[in-house]
Amino acid sequence: RPAAPAYKAYGAPSRTKTRYDGSYEDADEGNAPVWTRGGTAAASPATAAVSPTPSYSPSFAHDEEGIRVTMPKAGSATVPVLLGSPLRNSMSPRVSSLAPIREFDALDHDSARRCANYTDRDGSGHAGPTGPAGFYTADQLLKSDPGVHVDIYERLPVPYGLVRYGVAPDHQAVKNVTDRFEQIVSDPRCSLLANVRVGAAGPPGDVAAHLPFEALREQYHAVVLAYGADADRSLGLSGEGLRGVHSARTFVEWYNGHPHAADRDFELGRCETAVIIGHGNVALDCARMLSSTPEQLVGDTDVAAHAAAALSQSAIRQVVLLGRRGVLHAAFTIKELRELSKRAGATFSLLAPADAFNEAVLKQAATDRPRKRLIELMSSIPNEAELPNPPPPPGADSPRAVRVQFQRAPLGFVGAAEDPGRLGAVRVGLTKLEGEPSAQQRAHLVEGSAYDFPCGLVLKSVGYRSSPLEGAPFDEVRGVVPNRGGRVTGAPGLYVAGWLKRGPTGVILTNVNDANETAATLIADRLTGKLDVGGAGADAVRKRLAAQRQPVLDFEAWKRIDASEVARGKQVGKVREKLVDVSEMLRVAMGQAMG
Repeated sequence: RPAAPAYKAYGAPSRTKTRYDGSYEDADEGNAPVWTRGGTAAASPATAAVSPTPSYSPSFAHDEEGIRVTMPKAGSATVPVLLGSPLRNSMSPRVSSLAPIREFDALDHDSARRCANYTDRDGSGHAGPTGPAGFYTADQLLKSDPGVHVDIYERLPVPYGLVRYGVAPDHQAVKNVTDRFEQIVSDPRCSLLANVRVGAAGPPGDVAAHLPFEALREQYHAVVLAYGADADRSLGLSGEGLRGVHSARTFVEWYNGHPHAADRDFELGRCETAVIIGHGNVALDCARMLSSTPEQLVGDTDVAAHAAAALSQSAIRQVVLLGRRGVLHAAFTIKELRELSKRAGATFSLLAPADAFNEAVLKQAATDRPRKRLIELMSSIPNEAELPNPPPPPGADSPRAVRVQFQRAPLGFVGAAEDPGRLGAVRVGLTKLEGEPSAQQRAHLVEGSAYDFPCGLVLKSVGYRSSPLEGAPFDEVRGVVPNRGGRVTGAPGLYVAGWLKRGPTGVILTNVNDANETAATLIADRLTGKLDVGGAGADAVRKRLAAQRQPVLDFEAWKRIDASEVARGKQVGKVREKLVDVSEMLRVAMGQAMG
């Protein structure tokens, strides 16, 4: 480890640790040091000050543990940004990005200078679609060090992961973030290797090239895992395996055209009532799709063709969203709730205790402006508890109804009388909130309050969970890869970003701060000589994969798929018509006509 520079460090009064919601809090172990020279704040020897700069750019400072990373507070006018590393008599922005510094003396410019960025997996010990966390990490690495080269490995023939297969198809403004992702992968220092399965081998007949995880690691100075959360949290209730009980994640992937979910049948023509368990934005997305009219499934959307056809012919007349706690604890955001409450072709109502919006709740909500606005919106929506009689289920000729119900907990799932293996009802219990209104307020079941609510479809929207990748550390209890600041515990040269790092929380842009922290940690490790210099990067990997005679697609191949989908979408009046079969994707990518 190189000796710390002859600069004085002092505790800064600024707030330096970034929460994943974009706000700030003090670092766990006190304020991060800043460098001073003659009593004036200055960049450390390994940084250069630039102004202005994005508020999320990291700075670096030496302390007793090496180089400390600081995420500056928004609004900083001058922020140290890594440009290069100190040499004996010069300051050079051209560095061998992932090669270790030789005693702070010289750089090994002949090393491979590569980082592998592997993202989102599919549940069987290998990784999958390239999502926001991977692209944002690559972006920060490329910005921070002009000598870095990033290779992005992708299991499917198409990139973008959560943006392509998780964002609702009618939220095209959100999906426009792929424009930035295209700029990142278009950088000559960034490469896409798609249709490559890393980790465990695939099933018989799999058309993806296979690369063992250790074979990937040995060719790179560093590997970043960002493969997301591919599994679902279980409710642990009786009847959860009945036909008709599904995860919201699978439903979202189905209407977004994910190849692994395209052939699922949710039997939307069999029932009139669907229940969604959960009060988050994913739950609202599912409710909006289930209550769509045929006219809402064309135009500014890329909903998959098979899903549009099934939703247009759906027999569902009402969608009920159940949440075990109160209005103060809803996880959805105001934008999504307003969009659903004003949606044409459906009625919208709440069912909450008559005193749900009491003075104590309003006082607590007033301490947080977004929560206050959300409570104000909910209080303006009709509350069924205040009606003399509950509204009946809508008939075949009336608009669909969306009903958001609070303080109702699922207790189990009941089989249909005519077919015990198929869902017939969800057993629900009323809850009571204990204590003063707060985010930590607990809900307790009211004894004797259980009742069966008839329905033919349940979507569980209670959170996602990551799964282990063969050969990589994994915390089974927390469902994440154990790490500190993105550095995987006990695995030098291995890093993690996104949901796999912090858990499945936040929105797409939450990954910006998260990815910046991981990239900064990786760069700090390079500066202190902690990374192995061996490996030849993608060139060696491509030679290994070529022997398997399975196509490995680059960015240009993906652009051929992209152009084909956009052209097909124009023919049917949509933004794009996604290819949902991997074999079709490969044919288009390789320039072959579709049969």
